[in-house]
Amino acid sequence: MTVVVRRSALKMWLMAMGGIPLLVISLDVLTERRITRWLTDIMFRPEDVQIFEPRDVIFAWVMLLFGTLLVAWGLKELFIPTKVIECRDEGLAIRVNGPLRPPAVLPWDNIRDVGGADIDDEGDVIPLLIVTVFSRDGLADNPWGARWVAERELGIMAQDFDEDPQKTAEKIADYAVDKARRGRRETIAGVSEEHA
Repeated sequence: MTVVVRRSALKMWLMAMGGIPLLVISLDVLTERRITRWLTDIMFRPEDVQIFEPRDVIFAWVMLLFGTLLVAWGLKELFIPTKVIECRDEGLAIRVNGPLRPPAVLPWDNIRDVGGADIDDEGDVIPLLIVTVFSRDGLADNPWGARWVAERELGIMAQDFDEDPQKTAEKIADYAVDKARRGRRETIAGVSEEHA
């Protein structure tokens, strides 16, 4: 049994598409200015000349850089999605250490409970995967993409997950039970071999 949660392909594709208007407008400002000239002709009277200033070009470069990064990251996540949550034999691997860093691995004996919940964040309802631990050792005080919702309850932001956090929690619990059974069988087999 394998449990892996990735980011939603649809949301990543939409994010990549969101960067395209930034690229188009920035390239227009940096080259021929056909679109921006057409827009200024519609918005302003002919006697109100609009002059492009150096700050407009700087802003266009920033938009080009940001749009390129947004499209590249969205396409990378679409074709090679990051494993946000992964059940391993040694524990639950969660991406809370930040980008380009390995995931934190919580040993199974440190996990008390796993569940799904929603949190109200200034009017926005955000789905969370709640991981209750016995000890916060090895976990950051300010985790990336997550927050401590109680002393020992880590809420992992699940709005980008490819499935519901409650279903994810159930799969994680099933994996943990299966892992415990396999461990018990291995222990019993080891004891049987010693007495044989």
